[in-house]
Amino acid sequence: MASSGRPFKSNPKVEELAFDIEKNDNEKVKSILKEVGIDATDSYLRTSLIWAAFYNKIDLVIWLIENGADINHQDKNGLSALHFAAKENRTEVVKLLIEKNANIEIKDQNGNTPLMDAIFNSRDNLINIELFLKSGANLDNENNHEMTPRLLAESMFHSNEIEKIENWTE
Repeated sequence: MASSGRPFKSNPKVEELAFDIEKNDNEKVKSILKEVGIDATDSYLRTSLIWAAFYNKIDLVIWLIENGADINHQDKNGLSALHFAAKENRTEVVKLLIEKNANIEIKDQNGNTPLMDAIFNSRDNLINIELFLKSGANLDNENNHEMTPRLLAESMFHSNEIEKIENWTE
């Protein structure tokens, strides 16, 4: 996990990548990355893969992975592309990252896994939770505050949803 110590100064072109990704300017993104490197980071230590996952740019996510992007890179808060995809309910990106062997148990600085982010941000959409659990994510993996995905789900969902979640782990 990255340190959040002293400020990190990055290349101004890299700082612009998030905006270029959001605007779907993939040719500009690819050109800059060929110059600065596929895993170049901005001042938050976020890579283009993290931003592409955040903005749900599946074609760019695929290109980045195919061109060697570090699928498990973590920003200064310990968040990976999979954390951001889970937080933002980007089901297609979550599925792709899991298929490409992203670490489903990777923890951020608070000890939260992408499954916890998927549960907390589910907005009544259990698809990402199902994807994580059917891929072997641990419902009992504690964070730094002794909270587990199971306890979080039990505090947020109705009994019929809890039953579905429990069944996905069998």
